[in-house]
This record gives sequence, C-alpha cells and structure tokens, in this order.
Amino acid sequence: MNNLMNRIAALQAQLQDLLASMSPRDRALFLGLVGFAVVAIVGGTLYTMSSRLSTLESRIEARSDSLQQVRVLIAEYEDAKEKASAIEDELRENAKTDLSAFLDKSAENVQIGDKLDAVKEKTASNDGVLEEKMYAVSLSKLTEAELSGFLYEIETSGFPLQIKTLKIKSRKRGEETTLRVDMDISAYRLIDGGEG
Repeated sequence: MNNLMNRIAALQAQLQDLLASMSPRDRALFLGLVGFAVVAIVGGTLYTMSSRLSTLESRIEARSDSLQQVRVLIAEYEDAKEKASAIEDELRENAKTDLSAFLDKSAENVQIGDKLDAVKEKTASNDGVLEEKMYAVSLSKLTEAELSGFLYEIETSGFPLQIKTLKIKSRKRGEETTLRVDMDISAYRLIDGGEG
C-alpha cells in the first residue's frame, strides 16, 4: 500500500512540474483537453450504461410478458383439463345406453314415439380413446313443434351425440303440413369402456 502511495505522489510531482513548465496558454489548453477527455469518458460511460440498462429493461419486459403468457396458458390448460374431465364423466355416465334406446326414450318423452321410423347404425370408428358410431335416423309425419321439441330433448339431455346432417322434407295435405326428417347422428363412447 505504501508503494502505491509513493507512486501516486511521484506522478503528482511530475504533473506539477509539467504544468509549471508550460506557458499559461498551454496550461489552459492542456487542462481544457483533460477536462474534455474526462467529460467524454464520463458521458460515454453513462451512455453505455444507459444503453445496457435499456437492453436489460427490454429483456425483463419480454420475460415478464412470457411469464404472463405462461400463466394464461396454465390457466387455460387447467380449464381445459376440467372440461375434459367433465366430458369424460358424461361419456362414462352414458356408456351403457345405446343411441337407439336413448332416441326411443326421447321420442316417448315428447310424445312422438310412433313417428320415429328407424335408427340404423351406419359406420363405426375409433381413435384409440373415443369410439364414434354414426346412425341414420328417420322420423315421419311430424309437425314443426314436434320436431323442435324432439331436437331440444336430444340436444339438452347430456347424451354424447352430435347431429351431423339434417334433411327435412315437407308434405302438405290440405291445411296440414307434415315433415319427414332424415338425420345422421354420431354417438360417442370412451374405448376404455366407460365402466371404470
């Protein structure tokens, strides 16, 4: 430490000798140059630090945005997981009910049991988790109110089905208009049986 102090003292002495040997004009120019260099170094350092600080702030903001997006995705995932669990429970609840039996019961509920002509299985497919069976359903001699009631009954029952196509033909006899309806309905069932 003493050695460092001695060197600093020697540099101060040399600097004072150098300044003393200069003319007043050269001394003012030298001090101005040193002052300019100090200001330039301090200014450059401040600019560099400010630039780095802005870069860090933008990185923090980007990371903060990413963190917020991750939180939103986690919330959406949890919501989707709950919905999937509810759908699986619904599928398991109706796993033992056949679509034709369900449609017969629904038709009886809206008092059109005699107008449900046919429910025939067309195709079946599965993706390893979910089985989809497509049925052709025919109804005849319906009024608009009866058709609306039947569709409302099957759509709001909670049975896992989806109406894929709906064809309606109207027939008018005098004042009375009746409808003939052909539908393709898909019914769904979990492959793992839904019994567990």
